[in-house]
Amino acid sequence: MLRGQRVGLRHVTEEDLPWLKRTTGDPQIRGPFMGTRMMTPHTVEQRWKDNGFSGEDAERLLICHLVDGSVIGDVVHFAAARYTTAREIGWTMADIAMRGQGLASEAAALLVDYLFENWPVNRLSCGMSVHNHASRRVAEKCGFKHEGIQRGIIFVGGEYVDCHALSLLRGDWQAMRGGA
Repeated sequence: MLRGQRVGLRHVTEEDLPWLKRTTGDPQIRGPFMGTRMMTPHTVEQRWKDNGFSGEDAERLLICHLVDGSVIGDVVHFAAARYTTAREIGWTMADIAMRGQGLASEAAALLVDYLFENWPVNRLSCGMSVHNHASRRVAEKCGFKHEGIQRGIIFVGGEYVDCHALSLLRGDWQAMRGGA
């Protein structure tokens, strides 16, 4: 497990499948800014069988509260474009009671460190609805810089919405850590 001060990140285990089925299949848990299309329990099972939610193309890690070990959300990273080593990242704080406490920021920072320390990437990117102010703050706390607005890029609640586009380069990350 990757450990922060209050949260840790770990791979999905078979015991986590009921949690994943519940959170990926419930639009209310996913919140108003993510796509409302549900993932079927069968799809969760199939992805578990295929690669345990961990591969070169994409990886999902669970956010666990270090006090009691409970799963409170997840982070993901995946190939941003086939022709680059860039990765896109995302996060979800599924436990609504845990939102607004800086836990998503800590989890996202753990993921950023993990990727730059272990993957040959120079660029990380993330995007979120222009209305999702909390996620933009998470990205900015991790050092991501705003690059612009992508118009009509994601489908949420029956309509296409604009998203902020942010990125973090390896050199910027190194400078933040005092390593440049």
